[in-house]
Amino acid sequence: MIGFAKLRYGYFFSNVLQFQIYRALCTASGQYVPQDPSKPLHKCDIYRQPAAGNILKKLMERGTSQPWQQVLQEVIGEGRLDGSALREFFRPLEEWLRNENLRNNEYVGWIYDGDYCKHSIETANLQVFGGFYNVAVEVQLTSWLMLMLSSWLVVMRTFATVG
Repeated sequence: MIGFAKLRYGYFFSNVLQFQIYRALCTASGQYVPQDPSKPLHKCDIYRQPAAGNILKKLMERGTSQPWQQVLQEVIGEGRLDGSALREFFRPLEEWLRNENLRNNEYVGWIYDGDYCKHSIETANLQVFGGFYNVAVEVQLTSWLMLMLSSWLVVMRTFATVG
């Protein structure tokens, strides 16, 4: 079962990292400009882009000769795992879902159970809407990553009890 846990961790890690590298490739090729709405990340096409190919070549030629953090820092200028690229890629979907939920009066979140979790709600910058609490403003990246991590842990616990 330990091997499965490593496999799942690697899968989570690789999903976050692929969006981080993709953003660097798109930025280098000029297909993505963070403040330009006409060049969003989700519409980037790096096909036949030499700048993107050069970055991939630099990443791949190192192999496992150096720690991944060092290679990432040297090649794309980011030495840590960062989920913000994943959020940027899916931002149009997130905005659409938020608008659809508002349009349909749908509340996403957990049922508010009174003062028991009042401190947690206030510290997480949540507000209560119609018996449910949810984020009043855009979810911070750390909150989103914690949600992803907790979902991953639930899946791992499910597989551990099944196996």
